[in-house]
Amino acid sequence: MPTPITADELARTTLSRQCLLRRSDADVATVVGRVGGLQAQHADMPYVALWSRRAGQTIASLEDAITDRSVVKATVMRSTLHLVPADAWPLLDAVSAEQRLAAWRASARRAGVDLVGLNAEVRAFCAQPRTLDEVEAFAAAQYPGVDAVAAIPGGVSRAWWRLAGAGGGLVHVPPSGLWGSHVAPQYLDGAVWLADRLPLPLPVLAPDEARSRAVARYLAAFGPASVADIARGLGVRGAMAMKTALAGLELRTYEAPDGRTLVDLDDAEVVPGDVPAPVRFLARWDQLLVAFDVRDRLVAPEHVAGVYRRNGDVLPTFLVDGRVAGTWAVDRDTQRATARLSHFEDELAPRDREAVEHEAEALLDLVAADVEEHVVIWSQDVPDVRGSGPGRR
Repeated sequence: MPTPITADELARTTLSRQCLLRRSDADVATVVGRVGGLQAQHADMPYVALWSRRAGQTIASLEDAITDRSVVKATVMRSTLHLVPADAWPLLDAVSAEQRLAAWRASARRAGVDLVGLNAEVRAFCAQPRTLDEVEAFAAAQYPGVDAVAAIPGGVSRAWWRLAGAGGGLVHVPPSGLWGSHVAPQYLDGAVWLADRLPLPLPVLAPDEARSRAVARYLAAFGPASVADIARGLGVRGAMAMKTALAGLELRTYEAPDGRTLVDLDDAEVVPGDVPAPVRFLARWDQLLVAFDVRDRLVAPEHVAGVYRRNGDVLPTFLVDGRVAGTWAVDRDTQRATARLSHFEDELAPRDREAVEHEAEALLDLVAADVEEHVVIWSQDVPDVRGSGPGRR
C-alpha cells in the first residue's frame, strides 16, 4: 500500500534533490547531473540555474565545464536543449532519439527517406562543426527532388533538419552555451566532440534499458513523481514504454495529497516538511518548473498563470519558504543593472522581503559584475529602490 506523503514533504524532498535547500559543494558536472540537467534554450539561463544550486558558482566555472567537455549542450529531454554531463549524454540522447524517430517516421515514409540511414550520413558529415544550413543542404542533397516540407502535414520550419536530426547524435560546440553567446550554433558528432571523455565506440543500449536508466536519473533529481510526471519530464510517449521502464527499477510508492500515486527509488530519502527552505531564484524555463505533469508541487494553482504563459514561456521566479512567490527580471545598460521583482501575495513578510532583496543583489553580482551600479526594485513599490556597488550587500 502506498505511503502517504504531505505536500510539504514532497516539496522539500524535491528541493533537496535539486540542491535548493543547500547549495552543493560538488564540481559543476556532478551538480548538473544531480539536478537532472539544465534547460538551455536561452544561453544565459543555465548560469542562473546552476548559481542557485552550487556553492561558489561563477560564470567562468560553467564556461570552463563546457569548453573542457565535462558538460555538453544538446537536444535531449523533451527534444529540448539542455546542458548535461558528458557521461550522461549518450543515454539521454538515445532516449530522446527514440522518441523523435517515432514522431517523424510517418513523414519520412511519405518522403521516401530512411531516417536512420540519413542520420548516420549526417553524423559523418558533422565530423567537423557544421551550421544548421549546412546540415540541411547536405541532407537534401542525399535525396534529390524530394520535398521534405510537403511530406509533413501542416508544414514545419527546417523540415530537413527535423528529419536529419531525429536520430540524435549531434551536440553544440562552443561558443554555443557560453555566457552571452547568441550566435548561430554549430553542430558536431557527439562521439567526436567527447572522444576523450567517453569509451568508444559508444555502447548500444536496448531501448527498454535506456529508458529505465533515464527514469532512475529523473527520480533521483525530481522524485517522488507520478508516471505522468516522469513521462512529461523525459518526453517519453506511450504507456507501455513507461511500464517497461519502471519494471526494471526497485521502487517504493507514495500517495500524494490529491490521491495520485507517486513512485520513487527504493533507497531515496524523504525530507521532513518542516526543514527550512531559503530564498532561491529560478531561471527562465527552469527545469524544476517544466519537469512535472502536475504543476502544484511548488506553484499554487492561483499563481500558475503568473508563471506559465500561453505562448509556452516559463518566467524566471523566486522561492520563499519552498514555494514560488514571485517573478524577477534583470535590465541593464552600461551604467546600471536593475533587478525588478514582483511578488504574488498582497504583501511579503519583512524578513522574507529582505531575504529576497539580498538574493537579488547576489544575482546581480553574478550576471552584471561588469556594471558599477546595482539596483533592486519591487514592481509593487517602485519608489522603494535599493542600490549598491558590485559585491555590496
